[in-house]
Amino acid sequence: MQHRKWLTLIALTVPLLSLPLSLSAKDLQTEEQPFLQAYSGQSRQFVEEQLGKPIKKEVAVKPHNADQILQQQQQAAPGAGEQIEMWYYRGKIQYAPNKFFNTAELTFANDKCVNITFANKK
Repeated sequence: MQHRKWLTLIALTVPLLSLPLSLSAKDLQTEEQPFLQAYSGQSRQFVEEQLGKPIKKEVAVKPHNADQILQQQQQAAPGAGEQIEMWYYRGKIQYAPNKFFNTAELTFANDKCVNITFANKK
């Protein structure tokens, strides 16, 4: 009887182990140039509708004394008030025959994708 309970528990648990960690992000499988053309300049909403939620989000942090230094130098802060956020997606992004990146970083400034970077991260 106890043996049957363990088998049932294992049968219910094993399929869960094969699920991806981020259920909402789609697995990217694309080429570099079409990806750049599709998402450059797009809104966060558009990107999320197409690719799902990113596996990670980061917000850019301004150095603690940046405003003070710029005031001392009597310079206006470029992009003052912008909200910078980076979204990360995993996938297979081909950049040459049989060569792939595994991570795409999309940088948004005020809800617009202003930069896309590809890398191979572990």
